[in-house]
Amino acid sequence: MKENHHQPKEWTDNQRRIFLDTVQLYEAYIDAIRASRSYRGGMHWKKSKGKAYLFRSRDRFGYGKSLGPRSPETERILRDFRHGKERSQNRLRALKERLKEQARFCRAVQIQRVPRTVAGILRVLDQYGLMGRNLCVIGTNALFAYEAAAGVFVDRPVLATRDMDLLWDIQARLKLVTVGDQPPPGLIDILRKSDRSFALNVGQPFRAVNNEGYLVDLVKPEPKNIMAAERRRFGEAGDLEAVEIRNLQWLLSSPKFKHVVIGEDGYPAMMTCPDPRVFALHKIWLSKRADRDPLKITRDRHQALTVAYLLARYMPQYRFTSNELKMFPKRVFDLAGKAISDMEFPQEFT
Repeated sequence: MKENHHQPKEWTDNQRRIFLDTVQLYEAYIDAIRASRSYRGGMHWKKSKGKAYLFRSRDRFGYGKSLGPRSPETERILRDFRHGKERSQNRLRALKERLKEQARFCRAVQIQRVPRTVAGILRVLDQYGLMGRNLCVIGTNALFAYEAAAGVFVDRPVLATRDMDLLWDIQARLKLVTVGDQPPPGLIDILRKSDRSFALNVGQPFRAVNNEGYLVDLVKPEPKNIMAAERRRFGEAGDLEAVEIRNLQWLLSSPKFKHVVIGEDGYPAMMTCPDPRVFALHKIWLSKRADRDPLKITRDRHQALTVAYLLARYMPQYRFTSNELKMFPKRVFDLAGKAISDMEFPQEFT
């Protein structure tokens, strides 16, 4: 018996136009932020033993280096730096104003889908250079990226969640982008940049929770050698410690999917998550596990088939036969093939 699948609602032409304009504007804004980092701190003359030296400061504590004694060359360096910094600041201000206006358009056409808490976390993780390098989003929230890429709205019940799962790649070198004077020492501090109320959950060091009860879990795959002890704490003492979960290596080794999403406030954010084919395969595998929470099995299957439908109907460039998915054993492909073949596609789809 075929399983009926609820068809998502496609975006209007106007919604697509507003979204694409927002993506282009956000990309320009991110480029401007990256360019502005070369102008952090300041540049000024500093006297030493009766001579003036051009000093490049990097933070408010006065750390920096001398660029040499005063000369036509160092005077030119100072002049170029000041002009460049002014241009950079003016560009950022202008783009911020345009983003503010664009956010109103996004809200007006109702494409603001991502919960405010989630969007805030995505922005701060991206700001510190963690999104897509050390961390990626797995679980229900990844559906926001997939539906945005397809240009549709999927059922709200499929998207409903009160937690966010962050998959940590411990093999990727941790290199925080400096934001302000000094980077924070750990993930919990970074989460507090998006919401000051985030705190470690008592008795569950892998979890942070805010005053509204929203949960952020840090997860990682089990080591290939179960006797091996791998690093689990993200930062220093008092930071989140990842919980190890079976077969997350499939998600970690998959191609990554990067897409702009729109927060409830209308502002964009960048999300990195697993390839949507990998999401569907993993969710189907979860739904077949005997030890899976029965309340989650139906949800797993519904989410898997929702993504499978988006791929078949709107993203045909993603094929389940690709060699890019060879991290999965054949039995998982067989499970997925049976589940997808039982799905009822709309009449117009061939």
